[in-house]
Amino acid sequence: MVTCVVLTTAAAALAIFGSLVEVAGHGMLWDPVNRGSMWRFGYDTPINYNDNELFCGGKWVQWDENEGRCGLCGDNFALDRPRPNENTGLFGTGVPVNEYWRGQTINATIKITANHMGFVIFNLCPLTNKTELETEECFNTYPLKVGGGSNYKYYLPSTESRLFYVAVKLPESISCELCVLQWTYIVGEYWRLVAHVKNSLH
Repeated sequence: MVTCVVLTTAAAALAIFGSLVEVAGHGMLWDPVNRGSMWRFGYDTPINYNDNELFCGGKWVQWDENEGRCGLCGDNFALDRPRPNENTGLFGTGVPVNEYWRGQTINATIKITANHMGFVIFNLCPLTNKTELETEECFNTYPLKVGGGSNYKYYLPSTESRLFYVAVKLPESISCELCVLQWTYIVGEYWRLVAHVKNSLH
């Protein structure tokens, strides 16, 4: 699964706009809230009743049709850009959900609704304007450390479907008004291949 969230970081603060996730495990970034779930928290944004299903169109679509590729924020890769959960897409409204300081450790909350074990990773992409689209290169430039150490992967500690809390360290070097936080869930058990779920936050 992959989801995206929008954040802001001015001179000293960082705003997150989205997160990403991959797989057929079901889940979402709950705090900071992902783009497709903002309506659940009172934001005047489009409603996505499938906001815990951003798993690249499903296993068959991702692997049989798209050769393992996934949209940057969990959509079917074959869709035209901007895809629904990307910046300027249906759910990518550009509304920041939070503001953080550069170098701050944030307490992210992940809501797993179908647990297939595995791990999650976080990446950041600073955008330069409200119409810019996220890129894989941008996210790959800023992987985020988790758990208060030097690890980039947070392994789910149980098989329960519930809320999981993870400390995520934002980079000291990034200051942006529009940053997109990507959350990716790589499941541990699922058919024969790993799938991805992505979410985005604004």
